[in-house]
Amino acid sequence: MTKDDWQYNNEEEAEMGQLQAIHLNMNAVAEVRRQLEAQALQPSLEECEDCGDTIPEARRTAIKGCTRCVWCQELAEK
Repeated sequence: MTKDDWQYNNEEEAEMGQLQAIHLNMNAVAEVRRQLEAQALQPSLEECEDCGDTIPEARRTAIKGCTRCVWCQELAEK
């Protein structure tokens, strides 16, 4: 194997790794999208599933299928 062959193989392996990472990211995005679409079909909760506080009507209307108040949602996303 020559130096050029070795370099080509390393570049090819790096490219394959990048393609695999892109594929995994695309699958993750598709799964999040499916989850959000399924959530949007569900009615919003009146009370936060985490703390039990009332979820304001404006939030329930704006975000279909919401299950948390703003504060608990922010904590969940961290």
